[in-house]
Amino acid sequence: MVGEITEAKDVLNFAERLGVVLNKDSTQLLLNNSDWKNILEELANEGNFFITTDILEKKINRTKLSSVVTEVEVKKASFIAQAKDRAPNFRVMEEYDVTGKSNSSGKVDDFLKLFRNKYELLSGMLKNRHNLNPIPLKTLSSVSDKEKVDVIGMVSKKWITKKGHTAFELEDLEHKCIALVMEKEKELIDKAQRVIEDNVIGVKGTKWGKDFIIVKEFYWPDLPIKASKLINEEVYSGCISDLHVGSNLFYEDQFKKLLDYLNGKNLTKKQQERVGKIQYLFVVGDNVAGIGVYPNQFDELIIKDVYGQYEKFEELMLQIPEYIQVFVCPGQHDAVRRAEPQPGIDKEFVPRLSKLRNFHFIASPSWVETEGLKNLVYYGPSVHDLISSVSFLSMTKPEEAMIELLKKRDLMPKYGGKNPYVPEDKDYMVIKEEPDIVWFGDVHHKGYATYRGTTIINSGCWEGQTDFQKKIGHIPTVCSFPILNLKDRMINEIHFSKETVERKIEGNIQQ
Repeated sequence: MVGEITEAKDVLNFAERLGVVLNKDSTQLLLNNSDWKNILEELANEGNFFITTDILEKKINRTKLSSVVTEVEVKKASFIAQAKDRAPNFRVMEEYDVTGKSNSSGKVDDFLKLFRNKYELLSGMLKNRHNLNPIPLKTLSSVSDKEKVDVIGMVSKKWITKKGHTAFELEDLEHKCIALVMEKEKELIDKAQRVIEDNVIGVKGTKWGKDFIIVKEFYWPDLPIKASKLINEEVYSGCISDLHVGSNLFYEDQFKKLLDYLNGKNLTKKQQERVGKIQYLFVVGDNVAGIGVYPNQFDELIIKDVYGQYEKFEELMLQIPEYIQVFVCPGQHDAVRRAEPQPGIDKEFVPRLSKLRNFHFIASPSWVETEGLKNLVYYGPSVHDLISSVSFLSMTKPEEAMIELLKKRDLMPKYGGKNPYVPEDKDYMVIKEEPDIVWFGDVHHKGYATYRGTTIINSGCWEGQTDFQKKIGHIPTVCSFPILNLKDRMINEIHFSKETVERKIEGNIQQ
């Protein structure tokens, strides 16, 4: 045996944690390699499920070659960060942050006010953005049959009729109507898939009967079509999420490589030039594992109290260079309420970081302006309800789910699902501004896109595959660090495994 390996079961157990399958020969091959853990992690991150000896031999040979190349390329250089001598230009947009402002009593009237406010905001966007001339729903009965008509309403019900048509009940503040998509209208039926309860939509159609409309087109509040707003300097923003500090699946060693990277250690001069231009870092939720978040979680923790978890989180975060402005939002494992909007993490849990001028504990969702660009920062739990309601969305393409939320201009697209909400007197979930960049997490899978000039980034996670993810076949994207150049909106992805691997992301989705 080599190194610390004593039995084949050690290799097999580790492989099971990663969600990969080994046969007897590949297990034996790994037993004879001291670097077996890193090899397995890299193969899992590359999407391999069943690992044969052929796949292993090719990987081992590539790793040997990579090690030789890296030894030649990496030369120690003194690290002088350009961002250190540059004044940051940022503003936390407090008007959109619920921290310290929550005053909901949770009564029925609070929910009624919330939904009225939501309807007024989103219907106002529809009226301003589209070629719609909507009439109040109460006047629909006075319109002649077969006459063209425009309406705006909130979807209160959706169903499939006996004849295969898709039907919606729409409500405005005074009345209701039924909107019907005929089964033969295949293109409209496809569009109707993305309409879910509580959406505010516009409809062009034909009056039919007393309070019926045959739908000819759908409209969403959406973002305007525009080019990405750029800045004149090469300045970078980075993103990490879902660390789950305190979990036995937290990739602590790899995360320490990220910290070394941010401090310019063991990098080429070219790499140091780029990392030295990172001015902003968004840390997007589930910063710690938490306690009692799900059944039997206690057995999966190496730090079994929440204060200890945050102490470890602080220990790691304190190693980030002080010239980088760090914006930390909570997730559903953090020590805040689970219901959205979630206030920022209290200084009781992060006393050392709270005293630092470069750390900012913000809500989820929240907005931060950096270099004149508006950043929407949102942990992202509503994505789960959206994915379960819209058939063409999936956990492996979180960027597509975020595009749907941008189309709807609403981070609370559906009430009454798995994700709870607090009816604040102000709607923090409607996307009132037009974001230049969206940072989110939660789904443990990376995803990048550009939609109507807005850059969308989900960075994946720093926690290995959980038992629940194994059951549903979800393989997380781990240990990736995307950095966004604000000058040209190009993304460089740095992956931390055995070697630090960097690649430029090409061909972002344009829609």
